[in-house]
Amino acid sequence: MIAAAGIVLFATSPALAAEPFDGLWASTKKDCRDNDGPDSKTMIDLDNVIKGKPAPLVDRYENHCRIDRKTPAGNGLVLSATCFEFWDDYTKGVNGSKVTIKLAPGANGTIKIDGKSYLLCKRKDELPRAR
Repeated sequence: MIAAAGIVLFATSPALAAEPFDGLWASTKKDCRDNDGPDSKTMIDLDNVIKGKPAPLVDRYENHCRIDRKTPAGNGLVLSATCFEFWDDYTKGVNGSKVTIKLAPGANGTIKIDGKSYLLCKRKDELPRAR
């Protein structure tokens, strides 16, 4: 119980290194548009909670990644994740593949995801509440 309380306190701390990465990102302003279909939009929510349990995720078109571990790396993070093509598979925890995602701050408010620059479309607090 005490360990769980410590995890909750740590997860809600505003000093988390993950905070600058949370939000909706895309490689171009055009991809920031609210269009349905394949594009570079990537939603990062490292403090996500599903049914009262921590469920950090990186969500892209047909690529829903549950973050299994966050490891600081310089001024960025290395995320060990399990990714699923379909949301139903994500919720059931089946048919996933293990991946590593590298996040780092970029120039002028951008971030780098696996070395590729992404610009901020919307901050996390501007997004609708997820699942």
